[in-house]
Parts: sequence; C-alpha cells; structure tokens
Amino acid sequence: MTFYRVKQFWWAIICNFKRLDEDYINRYLEDHEKRLFDKLKNSDKHHCVRVSRDSLEIYEGIKGDLDQYQLAKAALLHDIGKSERPLNFIEKSIVVLLDKFTKGRIRKYNNIKILDIYYNHPKKGVEMLENYGYDDEFLQVIGNHHDKGYTNNTMLNIVKESDNKN
Repeated sequence: MTFYRVKQFWWAIICNFKRLDEDYINRYLEDHEKRLFDKLKNSDKHHCVRVSRDSLEIYEGIKGDLDQYQLAKAALLHDIGKSERPLNFIEKSIVVLLDKFTKGRIRKYNNIKILDIYYNHPKKGVEMLENYGYDDEFLQVIGNHHDKGYTNNTMLNIVKESDNKN
C-alpha cells in the first residue's frame, strides 16, 4: 500500500509534464461530458484516462457482453464528482494519510469541504450526471466505484478493479 501511494504521488507530480491524450478523450466523450471532464485537475484527468484504458484491457481479457464505448466513457467519468472542488495533490495526500491513521474515522467530518469531496465524490458525480439520460448501470459505476466487493454489474467491477490499480 505504501508503494502504491508513493506511485500515486509521483504520477500527480509528473502529470503536469505529460500531454493528455485528447484523441482518446474525444473518441469517448461528448461535448457536455468534455466540459465536465475539463474541470478536473490534470492529475485526475490522467488518472481517469489510465482507468479507462485499463478497463478496456480487462474487458478484452474476459470478452463479456458489454458496450465497450460505455465502459470507456464510464471509466473516464468515474471521478467527475471531484470537479466540484478539485483537491491538489498536497490536500489529497494529507486526507489519505489522515484517513489511514484514523482508520476512516475522519469520514464523519465531511462538513469540511476537502473531506466531503474525497469521500463523497461518487455521489456528487451521480448528481452531476443523472439529468443527462444515462442508464442505471452507468450511474451505478459512477456512484459505487469505491464500494467494497463485487456486484452483478460487470462494468462496475471492471472500473473498480482498474481504479484500484491506478
């Protein structure tokens, strides 16, 4: 877990020097989705692209009965709730450390905006997207990508696995 957090911290630093794959984003997101996506921090955008690419790779391995386009889109938008108040990598690092040291007990202080975004971005993402006509399966991916365990929603399971890896 420590190596994973160091890797995340490193990715947050170097993402400012890497070009975002605009072609990939344009392939899967419509204009209104790109406007929402553009509100994310650069590090979160890079993270979402990695999660999306890895989700498609996992899907290729299982050859299930999913719409690959929807899978890629859901993975790109899974953290869209963070755009409400983007956390810089120092804020996120502090929250991650506090969460670890308090074993999640700081969750109850979600009246503090950075804690609210950290813990509730899935719910906020659903609220941002629910008026655009997405189906329940898609919104379940956005709203439950941090829940523990597997579900009967294959798309959600793939995005969770990819998100945990990235």
